[in-house]
Amino acid sequence: MKKNLSVLLVVAMAVTSLTACGSKSKEAASDAASESSSTEAVAAAAAAGSNDIASLQNLDKLEVKTLDDINPMDYITLGEYKGFTVEVAPASVTDEDVDGYINNLIESNPAKTEITDRPIQKGDIANIDYEGKYADTGVAFDGGTAKGFDLDIGSGMFIPGFEDGLVGVKLGDTVDLDLTFPEEYGSKDLAGKKVVFTVKVNKISEKSKEPTDEWAAGLGMEGVTNLEQLKETSKQQLTEEAEATHKADVESAVIEKVIEISEFKDFPQELLNYYLVQENEQLENYAQMYTAYGQPTTASDIVRIMMQNTAPDQTDADAFLKNMVNEVAQQFITFAAIAKNENIAISDEDVENYLKEAFDAGTTGYSSLDELKGDVDPKTIREGLMADKVVAFLVDNANVVEPAN
Repeated sequence: MKKNLSVLLVVAMAVTSLTACGSKSKEAASDAASESSSTEAVAAAAAAGSNDIASLQNLDKLEVKTLDDINPMDYITLGEYKGFTVEVAPASVTDEDVDGYINNLIESNPAKTEITDRPIQKGDIANIDYEGKYADTGVAFDGGTAKGFDLDIGSGMFIPGFEDGLVGVKLGDTVDLDLTFPEEYGSKDLAGKKVVFTVKVNKISEKSKEPTDEWAAGLGMEGVTNLEQLKETSKQQLTEEAEATHKADVESAVIEKVIEISEFKDFPQELLNYYLVQENEQLENYAQMYTAYGQPTTASDIVRIMMQNTAPDQTDADAFLKNMVNEVAQQFITFAAIAKNENIAISDEDVENYLKEAFDAGTTGYSSLDELKGDVDPKTIREGLMADKVVAFLVDNANVVEPAN
């Protein structure tokens, strides 16, 4: 099983997510997978179809071809890809944006005043220890135990009845909550099961909506010791994010334009198979993110979530996936053709340097560079680096202007 290769796969596949269906779909999957409370999305995907998508079966038996095996010029007639104009809104951060960002910080990490003279009320933050056990066996279940957990009472973070069961409980008290997990809960081991949570209340705090210098300093942001510094740091961070978004928007617009002005012939099925396999790796990554939150999910579920979020009128997940893979192939054929025209090449040294930088960053999960090299397909890395260079070339040769309105 491959380790954490997201840092590597992003080069080869993320460029293709900048435009058309791929962009919206992957963003939807990524955003959803980053939320631990996305049970509804998984349940909806399961309701849409419980069977695995046919195209994702027996991938190891597919015959594949890569760009090295074909002449991209046989499948594309390029338009004039230098000098065209695209409209992209500039990066912009207003005072209202900064205020909104700080308000979100207040909501997610409010200033707190410790309460000792009354029991828990809705809206409080209760610091608790808890242990969950099956009601029939008394055996603790996985993921049901924690110490020193700050729970926002009324947030709906826990299963129904948990937070309501703590209202009225006093500081230092321990209570048993007899509850039942929802039938649609993501974990099959817990769905519909009767459980008992033993909960001890360590601390009760009341939230304040008025930020203070002390609160700002307590956020742990580098260089922030008061509210004024928080505003400055927040504006800088938002500006960096806006500039990164603008860069991605420019790349997306340029890729979309060059695809629009090109003409394509049908691609070899073996090439489509290759990109299907690559796409499946990304889908599996997203599925693992869901599963890590206790919501067992498959690659097929992720495709259905993408379809629901970007093309809710469609019902054929297999056709949706095939269209997405065809768009990926379109983009890489385009990049390869432009690279050939402009003599843009990726050397073995480029691949070597990229893998070394990825390993040195410490995010791949490999114990040695040689282990990493032995577990990646250099063709995938080469294609990704080629795409990266071509997109940079296209941006450098495009005329980027602000929208008229």
